[in-house]
Amino acid sequence: MEQPRKIAIACQGGGIHGAFTCGVLDQILLKAEAKRFDIVGLSGTSAGALNAFMVWYGLLGAKQNPFAEARKALNGLWDTFQARKSGELGMNHFAQFAFKLQGTGLSFKPPAPPVFYDWLMTALHGWSALENSFLPGLDLGEIRPEYYDFGRLLETCAPDFSRIQGCGKKPRLLVGAVEILSGKFEVFDSHDSRKGPDARPISYEAVAASGTLPDIRRAQKIPGLKNDYGQDPLYWDGLFSQNPPVREFVAGKKEIEDVPDEIWVIRINPQKREKEPNLLGEIEDRRNELSGNLSLNQELRFIQKVNDWIEKYPNDEFVKGKKPIDIFAITMAPDKAELDVASKFNRDPAFVRDLREHGAARGRMFLELWADARAKTWPQDAIP
Repeated sequence: MEQPRKIAIACQGGGIHGAFTCGVLDQILLKAEAKRFDIVGLSGTSAGALNAFMVWYGLLGAKQNPFAEARKALNGLWDTFQARKSGELGMNHFAQFAFKLQGTGLSFKPPAPPVFYDWLMTALHGWSALENSFLPGLDLGEIRPEYYDFGRLLETCAPDFSRIQGCGKKPRLLVGAVEILSGKFEVFDSHDSRKGPDARPISYEAVAASGTLPDIRRAQKIPGLKNDYGQDPLYWDGLFSQNPPVREFVAGKKEIEDVPDEIWVIRINPQKREKEPNLLGEIEDRRNELSGNLSLNQELRFIQKVNDWIEKYPNDEFVKGKKPIDIFAITMAPDKAELDVASKFNRDPAFVRDLREHGAARGRMFLELWADARAKTWPQDAIP
């Protein structure tokens, strides 16, 4: 009987476009019960980190069917994260309007985003407390803390996180971020068994750090850690580092049985565009996409280069103890890939639902192609 393929899934960041990744992962988890593949690793950055974290949380925290629990946790995150209350829908509508104007050159960005963020958090917490104290049964402009506070979102969606002992267990979880004082790319690792200020284990704060856009949120602090210069570290979105982490799945002195046979990359940022960006918003969006693809492409090209060396020079000292790793990409359809930068912040329920359904359709397409390809050479032009 054929052994299940060991799979690592890398989830790229892209704001609300991460709802697409949710749909893809939902289908992968459905098929995982058939035992054709074994999920040994998950990685993510920004929204990809949220997705990967919730799947990891569901798999390791399950009391019965881990795949069903992972699907429940993952979908619960997006049900919670999207706009639901009247105040949230109003904020979302205003934000979309502001992004549209910004695309024409009218900027609504505050000159000091961290100071504005502190003020906004204070105002939102105050409004939530006031609205729920006087009119708890009515939705009069209510804005849930889960809508604007990453920490509260994670605590609500992963309430039993503290009891999960993930070190050394499958799947391994990697979360990417950048420490802005040292300028170092950092990966938080569920297999990090170190103690003290050098440790980088998985935590609520680590996942929040991976999604900390500096234009919107204040840099994320993680108490108890130190950077390479002994400073209290501050973190920004992993878009500025690894989007998402990949090389850690194969780097270091690992036993060959711990290395995945395949890496499935769920890509949010399109590599290709059909026309020149002209409007300011289009230019900013394309710069964001290219930045988000840069490190990922470098890491994937290195793995492909090692694959070539293994094939051409099988007796070379460098490739001893290494094995070829297949890399597959799951992407949006071309029409969805043309979504603008404003849509990455659009938390309208109908938009989120559409992306999740599109992700599910693309996930099913990929899995059908993958199952068929196991008996023959993978047709590279068939990658969705």
